[in-house]
Amino acid sequence: MRREKFTKNPLRKNLLTGASLALISFILLLTPAAGRADVNPSSAEMAAGIESHLYQAGIYKHGHVDVSVRNGVATLTGTVDSYGEKLRALRAARHQHGVRTVMDNIVVNPEGIPPREVLNKARYDVLTYPFYTIFDHITLEAKGNRLIVGGQVTEPFKKSDLGSILANIRGVTFLQNNIQVLPTSFYDDHIREEIAESIYGDPMFAGYGDQANPPIHIVVDNGQVTLYGAVNSNVDREEAMIDARFAATYFGLKNDLRVVA
Repeated sequence: MRREKFTKNPLRKNLLTGASLALISFILLLTPAAGRADVNPSSAEMAAGIESHLYQAGIYKHGHVDVSVRNGVATLTGTVDSYGEKLRALRAARHQHGVRTVMDNIVVNPEGIPPREVLNKARYDVLTYPFYTIFDHITLEAKGNRLIVGGQVTEPFKKSDLGSILANIRGVTFLQNNIQVLPTSFYDDHIREEIAESIYGDPMFAGYGDQANPPIHIVVDNGQVTLYGAVNSNVDREEAMIDARFAATYFGLKNDLRVVA
């Protein structure tokens, strides 16, 4: 039997293409606007989406935030118990598809928590931060319930981590993160190690090195060395200075150790 040669039919191809396009259009019509990337959701859909983000972020466990959206502008109004929760709420709103701008009307309510309690909690959180070492130094100051954190750390992630941890303390209404990230330097690393070995290897400081948070901190910034922390006597303060002086080659040495009774 003779086999007929198959030839493409242009009319058949056009009909198939037209049917495919019609099917795609029908599916798009059935798809809600909020689920389509080509169409911005309505204001009501955006508000509902933001509220869902806030719920997933746990914001409602720390306060109450009302959401309204108009012309792509989301307004958040309410109260939360920390500056960190406020920042999380604003980030959650910015992640909503279709939102162009977020207006911040959120107030942090310190709930009667005094500045002293905020400072004590901040000190505890710094000392228990697992990556805080004798080569870092953190300072804390409270102006009312506004917390200012300064000092030096050896890695950028430490500044970010500590900023986030401290901002989430209940009662902190604002956080100013002035922590300096020390430059990466093999030379500075060598100085740190040599001075640390000299001080904490001194039998006079055996009781210091055995502590969970050794109190003498060694900060090195481009060859400039500063000793921070607290010691028990002026004799210990001078001994630490002597140990550091002869431990390594550096450009400068400063003793900011405090004597505590």
